Amino acid sequence: MYKIAQITDLHLDESYPFENKSVARKRLDIILKDIECRDISQVVCTGDIGENEGIEYFFKRLNKRKLSITLGNHDKFSILSKYYFNGINSSSKKIYRADSRKFYKYIYLDSSKGIIDDKQLLWLEKELKVSKTMIIFIHHPIIGLNLKVDAIGKLINQDKVINILTSSSNKITIYCGHYHMESHKIYKNITQFITPAVSFQIEKNIDTIEINSKKFGYRIIKLYKHAMSSEVIIFKDAN
Repeated sequence: MYKIAQITDLHLDESYPFENKSVARKRLDIILKDIECRDISQVVCTGDIGENEGIEYFFKRLNKRKLSITLGNHDKFSILSKYYFNGINSSSKKIYRADSRKFYKYIYLDSSKGIIDDKQLLWLEKELKVSKTMIIFIHHPIIGLNLKVDAIGKLINQDKVINILTSSSNKITIYCGHYHMESHKIYKNITQFITPAVSFQIEKNIDTIEINSKKFGYRIIKLYKHAMSSEVIIFKDAN
């Protein structure tokens, strides 16, 4: 069994919603301590790492871990590319790549501009042309939700990406963040998991954005030879 810890939406050193920037750092530290106890092989961060000194703090804390990242809408290529070098596409200023394993293929997409650009879409189509179980890590959800947060923050070319994925004969599992909540949706050959944020959560409301600053968490993904599963680990009131 191979275990991956997915962390997302850390927002380190950002002023909102915590005036004290140490809160988000402490939450990351609690999660990393938990990861240490669980025989985790790899950490994947699906974006929105943070600002200023928070970025350096993140990479120092993860420097002894096998780490993969995808960029979120709060992340800047010019800054993150100084710390992370896997999958850098200098011409388009994006970070995306694929990693093929025996039974699985991992695809890391860059949705930092709120869209999967045409060059990346062409690359994605090619990467899907192999008979393996696909695991996609991305910041933005690809399957939409009927919620206020989806109305204001969804991936711009969501439908185009879905069409490419559903045209594949492979089973595809998406692990993402961005919405600061836990969600599980299935559409045709796609299964999507939204993972709770390291920083704070957003309630699943249709008409409003409501912050819950009392909970934080991450996801553990377990990969077996012919199956996978995942579980969300939630912490409460640590601030």
